[in-house]
Amino acid sequence: MLWMVIVRNCMCDCLCCVTLQSYAQYDNINARILLKVVILVIKLAKNVSSMSLKRKLQIMFITMMSACILFCFALFYVILESRMETNSIEKDKSNRVAITRNIDNIIGQINTVSRMLLLRDEVLKFLKSEKPDAAQYRRTIRDIHHLLNAAEVSCNVTLFRTDRKNVSTGPGITYIDTDIIFDTGWLDDIRDKKGAYVIKSDNSGAFASNIGRVITFSRVINDINTQREIGILAINIPCHFLESSYEGLDDDSSNFAIYSGDGYRISTNNVDMFERNIKPGETKSKIEKSIFRQDVLNIAPIDSGDFVLASRSKVEIVQGMTEELLLVVGAVILIMIVFLVLINAYVSRKVITPIHKLVGSMQEIEDGWLHRVSMDISNDEIGQLKNSYNAMLIEINHLIDELIKKEKNLRDVELETLLSQMKPHFLYNTLDMIRCLALEGETDQVYDLLETLGSFYRNFLSKGSVDIPLREEVQIVRDYLKLQKNRFGEILEDEYIIDETLDNIRVPRLMLQPLVENSIYHGIRPKGEPGVITIKTCRDAENLLVSVKDTGIGISEERRDLLVKGDLSGSFGFRGTIDRIKYYYKKEDVFEVNSVEGEYFEVLLKLPISAEFETTSKKIEE
Repeated sequence: MLWMVIVRNCMCDCLCCVTLQSYAQYDNINARILLKVVILVIKLAKNVSSMSLKRKLQIMFITMMSACILFCFALFYVILESRMETNSIEKDKSNRVAITRNIDNIIGQINTVSRMLLLRDEVLKFLKSEKPDAAQYRRTIRDIHHLLNAAEVSCNVTLFRTDRKNVSTGPGITYIDTDIIFDTGWLDDIRDKKGAYVIKSDNSGAFASNIGRVITFSRVINDINTQREIGILAINIPCHFLESSYEGLDDDSSNFAIYSGDGYRISTNNVDMFERNIKPGETKSKIEKSIFRQDVLNIAPIDSGDFVLASRSKVEIVQGMTEELLLVVGAVILIMIVFLVLINAYVSRKVITPIHKLVGSMQEIEDGWLHRVSMDISNDEIGQLKNSYNAMLIEINHLIDELIKKEKNLRDVELETLLSQMKPHFLYNTLDMIRCLALEGETDQVYDLLETLGSFYRNFLSKGSVDIPLREEVQIVRDYLKLQKNRFGEILEDEYIIDETLDNIRVPRLMLQPLVENSIYHGIRPKGEPGVITIKTCRDAENLLVSVKDTGIGISEERRDLLVKGDLSGSFGFRGTIDRIKYYYKKEDVFEVNSVEGEYFEVLLKLPISAEFETTSKKIEE
C-alpha cells in the first residue's frame, strides 16, 4: 500500500507540473479555464485521498444521492417542459375566447340601446322638426334618460341634427367639438356604413369627458320612409367598461390590453407592459422561453374586428405538474434514496462504526485514559482486533487505576478554576474572527483586535487578585465589548458615563463582564435590532453606583421579581455574580433591577465605599 501511495502522489505532482507548463503556453481564455478546472480537480483528489474512511464514504454517498436526484429532476423537467408550451398556448387561447365573448356582450348591449333610441318618438321629433324649441330639447333629453335607466346603461348619448344642433345626456360632463365632427373626415366612415355602427377612440378630440377616457359608438340615423339622413347618434362608452371584459382573468400571470381598430390603446391592466399605441392592423405572436416559464405575447383583432386584443400570458413549469407525474417521480427518487441509505447504513454499521470506535478509543490514550471497546461485531478481522485491544487495556488499566483517579480529581479542580477565569467559547470565537480577518489581509484590524484581546485577558486574570480598581474593571468591559462589536457588527453599540474620581475604588473582579454578557445574549440579540449598552458610574452619600443598562427586550415585572429573589431559571451567571458581590461586601442589599418589557433592562449595583478610599481621595484633592 505504501508504494501505491508514493506512485500516486508522484503522478499527481507530475501532472500538476505539466498542467502549469501547458497553462503558460496557452493564451486562449477557454483553454485557461479548462486548465484551472483540471488543477482544481487534482487538488480536490489530493484532499479526498487524505480524508478518513468514514468521510470518504460520506462524500461518495452524498455524491451518488445528489447525482440520482439531479437525474430524476432532469427527467422531470424534460417532461414538464414539453407540456409547458402547450399549456401556455391553451391558456392564451381560452383567455382570448372569454374576453372576446365579454366584449361582444358589452357592444351588443350598446347596439341594442342604440336601436331602441332610433324608435323613440321624442328622438325622431327632435331630429325631424325644422326648429326645435327648448321644450323639445327637454323632452328629448328626458326620453333618452328614461331609456338609459330602463336598460341600466351608464353612458353618455349625444344626438346630432343635420344642422349641427345636438342634445347630450348621461353621467358626467361631455365636451363636444362639432367642428371636428362635421368639418373633418370624422363622419366619412360612419356614413359609409349606411346605418351600421362604427366604434371610434377618443384620440381625435371630438368628444372629451370629465369622468375619464371614452370610446364612441356612432351610427347614422336615417328616416324610415325616405332613408334620408336625419341625424347622427353618438354613444360615449367609458373605457373602464371594457375592463370588465377581462375581470377575473387578469392576475400576476395574465395581462391584457384592448386597442381600437386604429391602434389606440383603450384599456389595460398593466400600463408598463403594453405600448401606448400600435400600428393599425398590427398583429404579433411571440413566445419567450426561459428555464422555468414561458411568456406568450399575442396581438390580434377579435372576431368582431372593432378591437385589437393584446394578451401576455405567463405559464410556470409547475403548472404542468400532475398528481400522477409527481407520484411517479417521487416514488423513483424515494426508492433510490432508500437503497442508497440502506447501503450506507450497512457499510457504516459493519465497517465504519467499529473502525471509528477503535480509532477513537486508541486516540484517547493521549489523554491518559484508556477505554475498553464494547460492541457486538462478528468474529472477523475487526472483531479480533477489538479483542486484542481490549485485552491490552485491561492489563494497563489495572496497573494505573489508582493514579488515574488522583489525576482525575486534580484535573477537575484545575478545570473548575480555569472555567471561572475565562470563557473558552468567547476565546475560540474571537480567535476565529481574527483568523478570518488575517486571511482577508486586514492586518491593522488584526493587530488592534489582538492587542484588545491581550488587554482583556491581562485585566481578566489580574494575577489571581480577588479585587481590582474600578477603572480596570471598566476596561475589561470596554475590551470585551470591542471584541463583541467586531463579531456582531452594527447590532451592538456601547457608551460610558464614567466619574473618573471613582476610578481607584477597588471592586470585586469580573463583576461587570457577566452582566454585560447577559445584556448581549439575553437582551439585545433576541430583540433582533441594534441596541445600546450603557455603563455608568457615580456615587451617592454612602455607595458607589454602577449601572449596566441595555435597550434589549427587557423582562416583565413578574420575571423581575423572580430574578431579584433568585428563583428565575436560566439566570445562573447573574445569580453567581450577585452572590460574589454579596460575599465580598458582607451585605445583602447590593443591587436593584429596573426594566420595562420590550424597552430596556438595567442592573444597578450599590457598592459600599470604604473609609480608606474617602481618606485617599481627600489627600489627592489637597
